Amino acid sequence: MTDNEMNGMEVDVVDFEDEDGNMISFEVIDYVFYNGEEYALMTEYTEEETENDRQECIVCKVIPEKDENGEDSESFEPVDDEELAQSLVDIFNTKLAEEGKEDE
Repeated sequence: MTDNEMNGMEVDVVDFEDEDGNMISFEVIDYVFYNGEEYALMTEYTEEETENDRQECIVCKVIPEKDENGEDSESFEPVDDEELAQSLVDIFNTKLAEEGKEDE
């Protein structure tokens, strides 16, 4: 059991396959709506706590889908447009900073 599971925090983890066929897990940090679309901010998932607060992040568009049972699900598509990605990172940073102030 991970620290987050023991602390009652559910971790939203998404697996991606890289160009070499290796599986890489990403943790969803936050979601935001922008211009009618939903986006997710993700960072590479590890079960250990990291000492460094700065981690490389990716931004993905959330694609709503239905699974084989007709249940709602979602897939994630990395944002390739650098200008859009930077705008979204700025929004996420502002949102996370405001949430951090509320916690103080």
